[in-house]
Amino acid sequence: MRQHHLLSDLAAIEQQLMQMAKGPNLFSPEPTANSTWSPAVDIYETPASFVLTAEVPGVQHSEIDVKVVADTLILRGERRWTGEGEQFHRLESAYGKFERQFGLSESIDVDQITAELQRGVLKLVLPKHSAAEQTREIKVNTK
Repeated sequence: MRQHHLLSDLAAIEQQLMQMAKGPNLFSPEPTANSTWSPAVDIYETPASFVLTAEVPGVQHSEIDVKVVADTLILRGERRWTGEGEQFHRLESAYGKFERQFGLSESIDVDQITAELQRGVLKLVLPKHSAAEQTREIKVNTK
């Protein structure tokens, strides 16, 4: 029994070391204490951008707030309870406020981020800076 715990602890330490060796994850989520539920999020990369999709069924666009603060993308919202006066026999859906935070890379052009809500899925497109924007020539002056 003790050996099992030791192996489990070693596996956890090994995973932490592997994460540290890889450096900071572009979209490493940060836990938040004021969330009632947390929508599922998928993130993928295309040659020109990163795309984040969040499952937010039943959430109106007016209930979603997306902002960038410093190098953090913050996604907040609320799924409101609409079942007043009804007698439920089973209720598995989560309701209430949510918040997700994701660290952003310097390669993202935060001024060009777009958001679209369609059929309960929020899609954020985070364009990368173009190669021309990332390369900057610096003139050397003489005195």
